[in-house]
Amino acid sequence: MQPNATSWRDIIQWAGEVGTFLHPPAPNQILVRVDHPHHLTQLVQRLREEAFYLVTVVANDERELEDHCFKIYYVFSHPEEDLFLIVEYLVEGEHYPSLHALYPAMDPFEREMRDLMGLIPHPPRAEQVQRGSWLHRVYPPDFYPLRRDVSLQEMRERMAAHAMAPQGEEPLPTPRPGHHILPVGPIHAGHIEPGRFLFEIGGEVIEDVTIRLGYAHKGVERLFQSTFSLNDGWRLAEDVAGDSPFAHSLAYCHAVETLTQTPVPRPAEHMRGILLELERIYNHITDLAALAHDVALELYANELFLRREHLLRLNQSITGSRFLRGVNRVGGVVLPHPLDVSHVRITLRRLQEEVEPLVQSLVRLERFRDRSVSTGILAEEDARRVGATGLVARASGVDRDYRRLHPWGIYRVPEVQGRLAQLHERIPVSEPFPMGEMRRGDVHARFLTRAGELFTSLRLVLDLLDMWERGGHRGNQWLTPATPTPANDYAFALGYAEGWRGDVIYWVMQDKLGSIYRCKVRDPSMLNWPALRLALIPHVHEGKRVETILPDFPLVNKSFNLSYSGNDL
Repeated sequence: MQPNATSWRDIIQWAGEVGTFLHPPAPNQILVRVDHPHHLTQLVQRLREEAFYLVTVVANDERELEDHCFKIYYVFSHPEEDLFLIVEYLVEGEHYPSLHALYPAMDPFEREMRDLMGLIPHPPRAEQVQRGSWLHRVYPPDFYPLRRDVSLQEMRERMAAHAMAPQGEEPLPTPRPGHHILPVGPIHAGHIEPGRFLFEIGGEVIEDVTIRLGYAHKGVERLFQSTFSLNDGWRLAEDVAGDSPFAHSLAYCHAVETLTQTPVPRPAEHMRGILLELERIYNHITDLAALAHDVALELYANELFLRREHLLRLNQSITGSRFLRGVNRVGGVVLPHPLDVSHVRITLRRLQEEVEPLVQSLVRLERFRDRSVSTGILAEEDARRVGATGLVARASGVDRDYRRLHPWGIYRVPEVQGRLAQLHERIPVSEPFPMGEMRRGDVHARFLTRAGELFTSLRLVLDLLDMWERGGHRGNQWLTPATPTPANDYAFALGYAEGWRGDVIYWVMQDKLGSIYRCKVRDPSMLNWPALRLALIPHVHEGKRVETILPDFPLVNKSFNLSYSGNDL
């Protein structure tokens, strides 16, 4: 559905007729409280008609607070303007109206709320949302770790007692006639996290697949509210997804800085932009190498993996960590030593000169195109329907990038916005990629989109280095201490950053004494796992039936490269 940018103000006005406006957490956000199921459905129906898309859903146990109930916070984004609309809904008992029919992207959130908070959607959706998506049989029944009426000690005792009981094997689903089930995982033959894929195959064709996650559940959100203060929660945020520590810590810091109204020094904003783009660059070049490896083009793969190592060493020279850990703080950035601009510039320029011809050659190689073109197609309408985000969505023609749509920090600077706009006009390489091929939604499109973003980010970091020198920034610490105040007790704020996979979202509510009452994390992979399934199963695309054969699954899966840990939390 295409947005109607002229009428969103009418929707906001109408929202006030079905709910009550509350003080918003930030200037680009509108918060409306709704307490009637019919009004909730009416409001969300209007948002769908205007192409607002779902950002995240937060279930919160507020039974000990003023309203004495569970609450659900639905966060939507305007498709073209820097505007969030947050709907606060008061749950009666433990049941709530499902919005899945309006927004299929609700599916993973409803399953998560069922397992972690014990909230159940109204029938008939209740029959579809059964326990076990996040918490498997190894957890006791009715074990809801995010409820606040059970202590950590009680949960540990229940887990220990349940672990002694025999669990048995989980039965496989029954295949359709002529098909059979092929289970893969959860343990795989590589250095990757656990996840189970139940393929229903007819011959070599993947007729359906059930993606079973949750094996990497670590209780992250409970740890936030039981162990960390607002000022040190960035330490846990770095551990949510091991390949995205900077994006996660940045989104967390953004939420707390908004909540505490902490101004971030200009050099810190600048440095955050440099480091966020470096995280994007080294991860994209890793995926380009892995895709070349998956089609047995080892010369290209090895050359690209070598450049990845150069980038990791550059990261360590700047931050003391190969993966850019330990430098973000609430209120700013702390580096081990001043930035060596000349070293960074020389390294990135050399990388640009070496990687561009490799990628240009690879994308034109017939052997690579044979495997990647028209393989694993995610159509634009399917991407929109399931709420796909980040790189996966952009490769299917959905223009969704928080650096452009919801800019903050250094990304508000016109010079930076101009560089990012190039990604949608012309990729900054000597022989531009065909833009049409970058939006087809297949493996090739996801490869080209990664390459395009890699080269754009390289240019952007070089621009930021020039701006850094013009700004005359000195030193290695730029920090404004954040001071939680009683006025913010049980207030919440939204934080976000465009990581290399897509938008990373943090929703943080302050408890008393500067601690965390609730921290909801939404990694982009949570929305993109359902999109992977749609890219694998047979469907009609541009009037033709599209199928994926089982040997192509590793290639399609790598072209998405989603995080198990970021989903399972």
